[in-house]
Formats: sequence, C-alpha cells, structure tokens
Amino acid sequence: MSFQIETERLILRDVREGDLPVLIAQAQEPEARRGILAYQADENYNRVCLLAAIAEARTVRRVNYTLSVVLKSEQSLIGSCSIANVKMDSIESSLGWHYGRQYWGSGYATEAARALLEIGFGLHRAAEIYADCFADNFASIRIMQKIGMTSRRNLGLFNEIRGWSYGENRPTVRYTISRREWLAGKKK
Repeated sequence: MSFQIETERLILRDVREGDLPVLIAQAQEPEARRGILAYQADENYNRVCLLAAIAEARTVRRVNYTLSVVLKSEQSLIGSCSIANVKMDSIESSLGWHYGRQYWGSGYATEAARALLEIGFGLHRAAEIYADCFADNFASIRIMQKIGMTSRRNLGLFNEIRGWSYGENRPTVRYTISRREWLAGKKK
C-alpha cells in the first residue's frame, strides 16, 4: 500500500522509480551542493538511497518515509523530503528535505516539513523530532524555525564534531521540537 499525504499546494507520496532521474539531478545542482554533504550529491549514493526508500515503503511497520514532493498545480516533481526513525515515544526521529533550485523560496519546503511533523507526531506519536543542517544554511534554518523548531545551541562542540564526522570541515546546527510543543502550536 503506498503512502500519500496532501497539503494545500503539495502531494507528498512514496518515491517511485520514475522519480529517480529528477531527484538525482536536483542533488547535483551546484547551488544545492552547498547545503548537503559532499557524498549526498553522488549519483550512485542517491540511487541506492532512493531504491532503499522504495523498498522501505513496502514494509508493514514502517519507520522511515522518503517522499517525493509534487506540486499540485503543475503535477511536477519539485523535490523530496523525509522523516526517519519515527516511532512511538522516540527522540531520534529526524527530518530532511531537498528541492530543485527553481522551487526555492516559495514556501514549499516549509509546507512539506509541517506535513512531516504530522506523520511523526500525529501518526506515530514520536516524542521529539530534530533536523540538522550546516550552520551557514540560513534557508533550512528558517524552515526549521517556521515549523516551530528551536536551536539546540547548547550542543557546542558537538555541532563542530558532527560536521567533521561526515567528512566536512563545516559546523552544523541542530533544531528540535517536542510533541508537546507541536501540540501547543496547533492550538494557536
């Protein structure tokens, strides 16, 4: 059974094999490469990850959702988003996203990220969800802030080490939101 969720402007659905050429090309865009780990732009790495996501979508007790993001008005594939390790009471659930350069700045990533929180907190009742990005990726940081996440600045050296552990000489940041905070934000 395939998974799909709709927002006002978007359809988030399981990745399909036919999506691979577009999603791989988006990861290789020069502007996009600045915001991702070096190996994440590799075609073979992306192919393996996306095929694994297709296989994961067939599992009964699913804990990872890598979803293609389709713009309803054009029925065009604009990127992908994910929530990983999502299960009841987990504090290890994480969000991620990647969009083609031409779709940046239109609020699509924020809209999709809010839907991912619905999956994590509403469907799976996770306790806390986090997202990481490079400290100079202000667009991703703004998305995290818009969906109610707050910075974990107290991680200090850990933010530096996390970047190094990925083979990058760049600091990272982590933002989090708890189920309690998410529920309080929904009531506003």
